[in-house]
Amino acid sequence: MRYFVAVAEHGNFTRAAEDLHVAQQAVSQQIRALEATLAVTLLRRSSRRVELTPAGEVFLADAKRLLTASDRAVRRAQAAARGEAGTLRLGYSLVTAFETTPALIDLLSKRHPELKVSAREVYGADIAGLLQRGQCDLALVPMATLPAGLRQRLVRREVLRLAVSDGHPLARADQVELSTLEHERFQMFPRQLSPGYYDVAVGACRAAGFEPSLEEHGGGSAVWCGHIARGRGVGLVVSSLGGQLPAGITLVDLAPPRPTLAINALWSEDGDASKVDRFLDAATSLATEKGWY
Repeated sequence: MRYFVAVAEHGNFTRAAEDLHVAQQAVSQQIRALEATLAVTLLRRSSRRVELTPAGEVFLADAKRLLTASDRAVRRAQAAARGEAGTLRLGYSLVTAFETTPALIDLLSKRHPELKVSAREVYGADIAGLLQRGQCDLALVPMATLPAGLRQRLVRREVLRLAVSDGHPLARADQVELSTLEHERFQMFPRQLSPGYYDVAVGACRAAGFEPSLEEHGGGSAVWCGHIARGRGVGLVVSSLGGQLPAGITLVDLAPPRPTLAINALWSEDGDASKVDRFLDAATSLATEKGWY
């Protein structure tokens, strides 16, 4: 079919053979074999030029479309093998929802337009199971421990800030010593839902010299924000959530040394390494550009 299209476009067997980098005899043999297979004459041959028959004109249009589709299929298959096409199933937790995850998806789409990302927000505690069952290709989450069969790489390290209601006495402070919050109630997701975040937040309080008083609930971010906005407690959040919190909440810097939360990319050792590699390439570039480490 490629030989036929070349002859039809050049109107000459010799120039077609030169363009295809094959012998003219090979081109002639292939055209004869094609016409025999179709049981129609596609070309009229003369001493000076080769012309299309009516059947040849119809076949040429369809042949070009088929060859274009064939080339596209080859390119897409090769791109998929390199992790540059197909679908990447991404899980992410709340702490990455408003900046980290969108920025990475945006960069991936620019670099690899044919690689689609199917993303969904989940609790950190669910990530390992999703990866191990093959329901997710990769995840962005703070991780307390690394289960067997999974691998991880640091994507970002975020400074924690104090979330208080607008009416809280600390709302107008430039910065707050974490050790002075001993008598505050901390709004917190239960450890069984978000172990990585829980361990870092509680660990920061313990490092400051006190055991935090916790109000744990699994009602989601809306409940968490509502409690703080109404003055029912305080919370520790990553800095990137600052522009996304609802009215009624103020973020205040903690005094150095400020606790940080490590955001990791996690994936299964048995997963699609090519897609993971493309994601990690983007994550490395973004971390370097934005100073995420």
